[in-house]
Amino acid sequence: MTQPGGLSSSRWQRAGSVIARRVAGETVLIPVATRAADPEFKSARLYVLNDTAEFLWSLLESPQSSVELARNLTQEFETVAGRAHSDVEVFLAALRDIGAVREVPDDGAA
Repeated sequence: MTQPGGLSSSRWQRAGSVIARRVAGETVLIPVATRAADPEFKSARLYVLNDTAEFLWSLLESPQSSVELARNLTQEFETVAGRAHSDVEVFLAALRDIGAVREVPDDGAA
């Protein structure tokens, strides 16, 4: 469902398909189900989060809509609302692509 302004009213939360670790002062996401084509070659893609992504990731410990994430981003980083909304949508799309977030039911939906 999309709200005025193009923002989705879906709620998102961290999925269990990635592990987040702090390494050298940065948050790194590691997909747990990644398999290399060659069983002798063990590798996984690592995703390093910048400061804003790390902040958003922390909020996704509990279900959040893109509107809530953008509002918090605007307050924390003193950015304009349009930029925050755009950044949140890009962030959520990237996390969906690697299976790091999942859509959760909105218990308050009418």
